[in-house]
Amino acid sequence: MAKKRVSSVELTWMIVEQMKDDRNFQRGVSVAVIPDSRLGWRAVVEARAQRRMTPRAQRRFAALEKELQESYALSGD
Repeated sequence: MAKKRVSSVELTWMIVEQMKDDRNFQRGVSVAVIPDSRLGWRAVVEARAQRRMTPRAQRRFAALEKELQESYALSGD
């Protein structure tokens, strides 16, 4: 199945919206979607905020990223 092409802004919005409902994910955390030569794209969180994330929130973030990578490809923005 072909991946749907979306912008980094759209991907960021999808991640933030899905993580917003998770009580283990701090509000106001900055997420960025960047190109990755191996994966196509990846989501990153600022280092200071990542250190404050609970292990459960980190696992949820990684699972969500993997799930979205299977369905979406980064467009040329």
